[in-house]
Amino acid sequence: MTKSFKLTLAAGFLSASALLAAPSAFAQTTFPGGDSAEASTVQTAIDHDASLRLAHINVQTIDGVVYLQGRTDDASSVERAEEVARGVPNVGKIVNAIGDSDFQG
Repeated sequence: MTKSFKLTLAAGFLSASALLAAPSAFAQTTFPGGDSAEASTVQTAIDHDASLRLAHINVQTIDGVVYLQGRTDDASSVERAEEVARGVPNVGKIVNAIGDSDFQG
């Protein structure tokens, strides 16, 4: 084996190793304490937001995905609930089903 070939092989191996070790862009964020802790933390944040005090929003987390369900009186509350959920550290994907009577999370 030539020195050039060995260097090329080593560089390829290191590049492949880096790609395999990198987290996937589609991987769910793991919340410390699991799904129930994540749901509880997001629910508390929504419950303490003054602009959402009249909204009826429930939070459920399944496999790291946060589901927002319930009803509000206006579209701005639907958007605000999602903003509040996104503001909780380590929250990954959010499915906003507020006002969707057909949704079964």
